[in-house]
Amino acid sequence: MSPRSEEANTQIKDDRQKQILCSALKVFIHKGFAAAKMSDIATEAHISYGLMYHYFQSKDEIYAELVRNAVDSSRRVIEQVSAGDMEPIDKMRALVARIFKSVGEQQSAGYSFVLMMEAMTSGVYPVPVMGRVHGSGRPFDLLVHVIEQGQYMGQIAQGDPAELVMTFFAAILGLASLKVRGSMAAMPDPEILMRIFRPA
Repeated sequence: MSPRSEEANTQIKDDRQKQILCSALKVFIHKGFAAAKMSDIATEAHISYGLMYHYFQSKDEIYAELVRNAVDSSRRVIEQVSAGDMEPIDKMRALVARIFKSVGEQQSAGYSFVLMMEAMTSGVYPVPVMGRVHGSGRPFDLLVHVIEQGQYMGQIAQGDPAELVMTFFAAILGLASLKVRGSMAAMPDPEILMRIFRPA
């Protein structure tokens, strides 16, 4: 039997890392970062505790990777929406609709969104993760720019754009948390959330 090729070994490693990350996401959501242990993640992933350390050195490293993935995914969605040929208020409406649809239909999307939002708003998580989330090009800043455009055009309520975006994120976090924890059967009508942007 010939030894596995380097390409096959790389694929196996990538698949195992994805398996660990997927399992860790569930553990972090249900137990919280502080209470979660590497052994919990190994059990969820159906791999040995020792094998975990061939892929990740700590739960901090796993958490950081999950948040990076969630932030990058969210940034891509926001960039696509903000680059579209729409009025600012319609960009926000399209974004809300996409997020609600994603969280409503995919459990993993809901988990990732909750994880990212908690990383942005909590002081409990690893400092390197916070630095990345709050770095240049973060989703928060991209949305502030859309809000500023909408305010200039009279389509979006006046006020501190950052406060409006934070309120938006807080509402999404709350709704996504309720959905992934089973307290809410379905995401509400996106227009409910759009009311926070409506000019007086």
